[in-house]
Amino acid sequence: MRCSLPGPALALALGLAWGGSVSAAIDTSVLEQPWPRQTVRHPEVGRQQVRWRHLKRRRELFTGVRFQAPLDRGTVFRLSTDYADVGRMAPGVKSIRYRERTPERQVIEVETQVLWKVITFTFEVEQEPLRAIRFRWARAGLGEFRGVVLLEDGPPEHRKDGSVRPTTTLEMSTWLRSERPVPLGALLVGLRMVMLSGVRDFVKACERHPLDGQQVVTTDLAGGGS
Repeated sequence: MRCSLPGPALALALGLAWGGSVSAAIDTSVLEQPWPRQTVRHPEVGRQQVRWRHLKRRRELFTGVRFQAPLDRGTVFRLSTDYADVGRMAPGVKSIRYRERTPERQVIEVETQVLWKVITFTFEVEQEPLRAIRFRWARAGLGEFRGVVLLEDGPPEHRKDGSVRPTTTLEMSTWLRSERPVPLGALLVGLRMVMLSGVRDFVKACERHPLDGQQVVTTDLAGGGS
């Protein structure tokens, strides 16, 4: 079973409501640093404690979560950029097509049925292999949703059976700017629920993923390796 990261899925879900357009390169520099007066929490998600942060500012909402995935960075990046299942998060999706698809950039077109009307919208993904995934949806007069997932090698995981598995640390941050009044408090609750649930499902998918090709070290009782 595949499972996509929740950030791009949120972009799809918002696009269903507002439509979308394609524009220039995705700038996520503001998301890749601490936010002034941000609120930080450390909730339990599955079997790990994650770092959650958010900031509400007028018609802007920043959200972010940092967590560990129990696979090497190459495998995690590949799973993170598999968008085949993303449409399941948005009701009424009829098809997902790629208007542009290269190792560095993807423009994804989604066709959905809303009552009797078929709506088509697009969102963008830019990929920096093994390091970052940036995504954006935007529409003039309504707003913009932008995000980034940063990947780095995590600390080795020492398991009860004596094996040592590689891990990957992921930092997923999003920014929503609305040009219309929106209830940011209620929106924050919804985004937090979707993002943390997505993190839980993604980690579970990583745990079920076969370890073929990955380096798993086992140790004997004397501390030797094999």
